[in-house]
Amino acid sequence: MQINDKNKQLNPKSYTDLFEEVASECKVHPDLVDDLIRFFYNEIRKELIKLEHTKILLPNLGTFVIRKGRLDRAIKRHKDMLGNMEKITYSGYGRHLPVKEKLIQMENAVERIKNELETKKTWKENEKNKIKMEKSI
Repeated sequence: MQINDKNKQLNPKSYTDLFEEVASECKVHPDLVDDLIRFFYNEIRKELIKLEHTKILLPNLGTFVIRKGRLDRAIKRHKDMLGNMEKITYSGYGRHLPVKEKLIQMENAVERIKNELETKKTWKENEKNKIKMEKSI
């Protein structure tokens, strides 16, 4: 029997599909499992929104990463908002400050992502050079 690898696809399950299965396995009500999972994922989202780290590694769950494309779009949107805000009045300036602070956080996160990518790129190049040097010897 031949297995065609082209037809195989890994489709990740949504966490909402697991409520009933986990509830029956642990012998608890599905609503309890639902609340626990939603709380857990909300905490992960809150940490990502803070933009203090570009990646969050959770054992047995994987790595949650800030998406650079979405971050770039959010920066563009915040810059547009800043351009349209009235900064002369007191209330306009009050609305301007949180947007500006968030924009600075996002730009710092993009810079950290770029630094990580550059570090990864140089590491790969160094490893390729080491392999070439070993083969030539």
